[in-house]
Amino acid sequence: MIKCTCEIESFCNSLHELILEINKLHGDFSTEFSLNKDLAHINLKNTQIRHVTEVVENKGLFTIDNDFYSLLQNYAGKLENIVINNDLEYIYNDFDLRLRVKQPDSIVNKLKFYQLGKKMDGKIALKKCLNDLLGIRITIESFDHNKECFKSICELLSKQYRINFMDSSKGEYKAFHCYFYGESNKFFPWELQIWETKDVATNHRSHELHKQEYTNWASIYKNSTENV
Repeated sequence: MIKCTCEIESFCNSLHELILEINKLHGDFSTEFSLNKDLAHINLKNTQIRHVTEVVENKGLFTIDNDFYSLLQNYAGKLENIVINNDLEYIYNDFDLRLRVKQPDSIVNKLKFYQLGKKMDGKIALKKCLNDLLGIRITIESFDHNKECFKSICELLSKQYRINFMDSSKGEYKAFHCYFYGESNKFFPWELQIWETKDVATNHRSHELHKQEYTNWASIYKNSTENV
C-alpha cells in the first residue's frame, strides 16, 4: 500500500485498494470468459471494427458478424452477474460507486459510430472501441488527480499491471478515466470513471450529447442487423 503524507492519505489508500479490486475482478472474469471457444481466433488489439462489420451504403445497411454479436451478448449477460453479486458499492459507498453494463444495442450504436462517424473505414481496433463494456463510476468531493499521492498510485499501478490512466476531460466533461486491459489481448477492457461532485450535472449532459452522436448513426442505418 502506498503511504501518502498529504491531507488525503485515507482517500488515496482507499482508491488504491478499489483499483486493485477492480483489476483482480477484471482479471478473474476475463480469464474465465477467454476460455470461450468463440474468442479463440480474436485478438482485440489486432482485430479491427471492419473485420467484424460490413456497411452497404446504398441500402443504408450496417451488419455485424453474427458470431461476434452473439459473443458480445454472452459477455454482457455474464457481466450482469458481476453487477448483481459484487460488494463494491457497499464497501466503497463513500465514493458513491455505480456499475453499469453496456447493453447490446448501445454496443451496436458505438460500433456504427466508430465505423462511420470517425471516417476511418473501420480501421480501429476493437480494443479501443469496446473499452467500456463494464463501466464503473465513482463521484468524489473535491477530487484532484494532480495530487502527488494519486499520481504516485497511477505510476505504480501502470508499471505493475496493464492499467491505463488518463485525464479524459474535454469541453464541459471533466473526469479522470482508468482502463483495465488485463494480461491478454483477448480480454475486453473495463473502464473506471472518477468524477468530482461539482461536475456531475455537466458530465451527465455531456454524456447525453455524446450518446446522441451514436444514436444519430443508428437512425441513418435503421436497417441494421447483427447478421452478415
